[in-house]
Amino acid sequence: MEETDVTRINRSRKARVSEERPKPLLPLITDLVFVLIAAYLLLNYLRSLLLYAELPLLVIQQAFFITYLLIALILLAARDRALSFTPKPVDYVYTLLGLGSPLLFQPTPDGGQLLVGPLIEFVGLVLVVVAFLSLNRSFGLAPENRGIKTAGAYRLIRHPMYLGYILAETGFFFVNPSLYNFFILAISVLFLLLRLRAEEQLLQQDRVYRSYSRRTRWKLVPLIF
Repeated sequence: MEETDVTRINRSRKARVSEERPKPLLPLITDLVFVLIAAYLLLNYLRSLLLYAELPLLVIQQAFFITYLLIALILLAARDRALSFTPKPVDYVYTLLGLGSPLLFQPTPDGGQLLVGPLIEFVGLVLVVVAFLSLNRSFGLAPENRGIKTAGAYRLIRHPMYLGYILAETGFFFVNPSLYNFFILAISVLFLLLRLRAEEQLLQQDRVYRSYSRRTRWKLVPLIF
């Protein structure tokens, strides 16, 4: 199915949702937590820009983080109305724990792979931003259907944003290797995979997504998963 056909079907579905329904509480809570986390990170990145303005590489990195968070917040505010939400409260728990667990990472005094780590982290964040822009107004947090997108990064794998998160967090771990950070990375990836499974279960109810998943076989990593 061509992208134009997918877009047409998505629009027709949204047009059929004519009556105003109250938005479920759990998605609202999830959105609020994300906004609070994003605001906290934005303040910290802006603080780093002011404190370490004489370090060009750090300034570029922090400016990229700020851009990424602003894009996410803009898309969150301008996104389309959801066609369906996951009915399982546990799926929102997975989402919230997945959003919050990376905040528990701790920098290490000595550091680790100072070249490989930042490179992996940068590639991951670029992939997340590309996935954001590919989703556009279909961006969401908890498992929900805001219209199926199959273009951009979604031509290659079905969940490029999740792959970007894993790469970015893995890059941070390489820069800050410790047993504690490895545990946080494992927990974060676990909740991300549980969130991915819940999203797949919801989206597979949509015939457009079933057709897309037959064409785009790999969920997360090409040739592996």
